[in-house]
Amino acid sequence: MIRYSLIFLLLFTHVSIAEELTLPVAKDFLMDAQKVWKQKTPILIMFSIPDCSYCKKIKEEVLSPMATMDEYNEKIIIRHIDAQSFEELNNFYNEEITHNEFAFKYAVNFFPTVILVDNYGSTLGKIIGIPSEELYWTDLDEVIEKSTKKLHQRMSATL
Repeated sequence: MIRYSLIFLLLFTHVSIAEELTLPVAKDFLMDAQKVWKQKTPILIMFSIPDCSYCKKIKEEVLSPMATMDEYNEKIIIRHIDAQSFEELNNFYNEEITHNEFAFKYAVNFFPTVILVDNYGSTLGKIIGIPSEELYWTDLDEVIEKSTKKLHQRMSATL
């Protein structure tokens, strides 16, 4: 009986880890900015830290499933930033900085934070923390819609 319980526990653990891994890690925002121009979709950046239970909840229950849905792949480009990581990435100006420095640039000090940005890295919309667990998905959909409208306005603006 114990053996079966351990097998079940191992399988369940691997499924949870696999779900979390579907959230794309930020590596090259300059390349992502080019996708913004082509697709006319904002970049959704999720900032989190390890051992944050709310961050894990949002990753597993909202953003990881969202990243696998065609509907959202047409609406947004999803990227993840570990605010405590010293892993390097290219920012919007092709400069190599760490995930930690990137989070500092956006003044993110509360987790989880979700920011939607345009092709220059300018903020279009933001959700700090989890205002309501029951309505998070709906709140995020609203921010995505408003951010997409702002992006289209910016991209169609003339001088």
